[in-house]
Amino acid sequence: MVIILLALLMIGLFIYLLAKNKLSILGALVLVPLLFGVIIVLITKANFADMFSWITDALFFEVNKKTGEISLGVISPGLLILFAVMYFDIMLNVGLFDPLCQFFIRKAKGDPLKVTMATVLTATVVTMNGDTTTTIIICTAAFLELYRSMKMKMIDLAILIVAPIGIFNQLPWGGPTISASAALGVPVNVLFKSLLPGMLAAEVFTIGLAYYFGLKERKRLCWCVEDSKNLDSQIIEKMLDSVRKKDPELKRPQYYWFNLILTLAILYLLIAGVAHGAILFMIGTAAALTVNYHKTSLITGRIEAIAGDALGPALASFGAAVFSGILTGSGMASGLASGITMLIPHSLGAHMAPLYALISAPAIVYLPQDAFYFGIAKVISKVMIGFGISPVQAAVASMIGQSFRLISPVIPALYMLTESTKLNFIEFQKNYVKYCWPIFFIYVIVYALVGLLPI
Repeated sequence: MVIILLALLMIGLFIYLLAKNKLSILGALVLVPLLFGVIIVLITKANFADMFSWITDALFFEVNKKTGEISLGVISPGLLILFAVMYFDIMLNVGLFDPLCQFFIRKAKGDPLKVTMATVLTATVVTMNGDTTTTIIICTAAFLELYRSMKMKMIDLAILIVAPIGIFNQLPWGGPTISASAALGVPVNVLFKSLLPGMLAAEVFTIGLAYYFGLKERKRLCWCVEDSKNLDSQIIEKMLDSVRKKDPELKRPQYYWFNLILTLAILYLLIAGVAHGAILFMIGTAAALTVNYHKTSLITGRIEAIAGDALGPALASFGAAVFSGILTGSGMASGLASGITMLIPHSLGAHMAPLYALISAPAIVYLPQDAFYFGIAKVISKVMIGFGISPVQAAVASMIGQSFRLISPVIPALYMLTESTKLNFIEFQKNYVKYCWPIFFIYVIVYALVGLLPI
């Protein structure tokens, strides 16, 4: 009981300090769990060597003593983020994305609605590869400058990138679906077929949300349809100049095709899984700097200029190892799992599925994914089966909480997104919940209607 209380206090303090801007994201991720790790060491048989071992496992890798399976820590996505941010900063500087931004400006004709619709549809297509980090990298690089030049809200950009990821992470090759399938013994293809109606309904909502954001931005920026018809070519040129004339001394139009081919090659190799993303972007960064800037003094200057952009989200990613390492290694994660299991009384019987789905939402945000599926879902599914709920129905119920997974502080790529868009992490969380909470109920309603969630 003490461990559960400490886990809840740790999560609550983490949220409070970030919301009140009392600590930076790195400070909150490192210092808050460290404080509770020390408390656990003092009140249990664990020692400080154990505490640092928990953090080490979460940062680097952990070997399962029974199976010998290796679980990579946050250093893997953290290094990917570090070199990816550096690489795309260089590409933004040299002007690789200028034609894309100019294309959207011309097509949108200053219409925020067309931009928000393009954002959500692009994110939907890109996230089909099942990788959160890759989707955020590509979509941020493609749309960030456009949103800035049109003075559109960055929170809209962040939500419209993340919402489709939360939906399509449930594809058969996505991490949550694989974990749920393995933990509950439901074949991946069967689970995906069951999830598909809810995913499609949620995607329709997300497209509608993009439309709503576009209409809001039209109003805020005093834009109307007539403006598009009567738009002066000089206004479009002025908007285009905001892209063309940004840091002209850094642009390298003569190397445009080299930069494009290099970027496409890296993305292809990344999606194909030929090599780790950190290696690909490290090679790409070295090649891009060498070809575009030649002189050692210029290259050194560019590295120093972009280091700040890359270091912030990378450090936050590494800091997440302290949060997830202490939460898991100390037993707080398993304690929370047991506590959540006990919250569902057996007397509810066949009505356990929707209640379980409701409880799973916050659990899936703050617990490591495997801790949730193998610690909570596996236990509760056995109880549910005893009340006539099938393994597939139990698996579907366990996936409904995925509607909020993409605000989790243990997802490193989110720090890159919030740093790029200059958003406070808690501000992003609150706005995501504010606009995307209907996705949870869409899942509940759709799965109830098709008989996959007994009410």
